[in-house]
Amino acid sequence: MPSSTDTDRLKLLAEENQHRSWVDYGSAKPSHPLLDRYIASYTYSIGSLHEQEAKLITRAYPTVMTQLYFEFSGGLSEIRGQGHGFAQLKRPASATTKSEAGYEIAKRTYIKLGLGQWFDIYQLASKKQSRPIKNLKVDLYPITFYELFQYAPREFDQEDLQLADLLGQTTSSLMLEEMEAAETGQALIAIVERYFLQHLWQQINNQRLEINSISPSDSNSHLTTTAKGFTPPLPSLQQSLSEQAQYYQKSERWLQKRYAEVYGMSFKQIQSNLRFQQTHQQLWYTLSKGESINLTELAYHSGYFDQAHFIKDFKRYTGMTPGQYLKTNFDQQSQYLWYW
Repeated sequence: MPSSTDTDRLKLLAEENQHRSWVDYGSAKPSHPLLDRYIASYTYSIGSLHEQEAKLITRAYPTVMTQLYFEFSGGLSEIRGQGHGFAQLKRPASATTKSEAGYEIAKRTYIKLGLGQWFDIYQLASKKQSRPIKNLKVDLYPITFYELFQYAPREFDQEDLQLADLLGQTTSSLMLEEMEAAETGQALIAIVERYFLQHLWQQINNQRLEINSISPSDSNSHLTTTAKGFTPPLPSLQQSLSEQAQYYQKSERWLQKRYAEVYGMSFKQIQSNLRFQQTHQQLWYTLSKGESINLTELAYHSGYFDQAHFIKDFKRYTGMTPGQYLKTNFDQQSQYLWYW
């Protein structure tokens, strides 16, 4: 449970920054072992914005993960780009051309399934002296919808999914009411974990999921769940579909179909994005340390067949070639990796 010191710390931050922007930004992994199979991470922002001008915040890069995004303030930012993958985002009625303002992130819950394309997140201009910041992003592994909610992702592509579609109207209303009252990022995470665990245990009791122990110990720290039927794992970057089919004693056609059914993406799409993320993170952290980097060696160690393939993939996921990326002038202290 979040301690009172978390709330006290945020109050102190607010007092010390009455007339300037401040944010408590953090990320965390699931605290309960049963959630490890379904939740990859949490990312939250709590604070106050005292800037009125519009500006670029960061560029978001596509990921195979499913996202739940809880925005409790709205009116802070907008997304610019055609391939963002959020069916819920609507262009403002005042916009008459594609080149006009992007898609405003309003106060609500957003659900995004699977891969989209890169897009830019911009801070919106405002005449207000201050605007509250409060949001939480939950990164879910792509098997979560299929196993935990019995939804095949492809069935809901470009559908405006609501939290009530996953947890039911009553449960989702109670959950959002508690989250609205929460004052810290840790409190938001604790609420999400409690409701997800409640839903997970319901699936176990309804025999849709099986609970297993991976150790002779009876401790909860050694428990995990499995779904009825075969769920293929995230592809290894070192294995082809043929090799994985042989390992699991399945046909390639059956396994490919199973990936599409469970993940909503093909084996090749998933593997390509995972390879890009690994490469991109290595590139980013090398640059953040001020070290030089050899792109040819990076491509080779990341498993690309050749540099041409690496450049093509990199541009598809970032909108830039690796060379353009390196020449882009940005402040790495204020920007960060954001996968969406």
